[in-house]
Amino acid sequence: MERNPDMLRFLAQLEPSLATSFTRAQLEAIELHFAMRSRVGHAIDWRRRIRLLGLRAYVVVLAGRERATD
Repeated sequence: MERNPDMLRFLAQLEPSLATSFTRAQLEAIELHFAMRSRVGHAIDWRRRIRLLGLRAYVVVLAGRERATD
């Protein structure tokens, strides 16, 4: 499994015995977390926190060129 730099920094901060105790599924879930935190540049990247009927929520609008391949 190839690890991203965020993942390597995260594991380096842990006790070695803990860092080596993760299962493959756990490592994949942690990597997914780091991937979701990174931001790709978008033509429109609008993020706002709002209060709606007493609840706290957020709205995100992203728009840009499609880069995915089929």
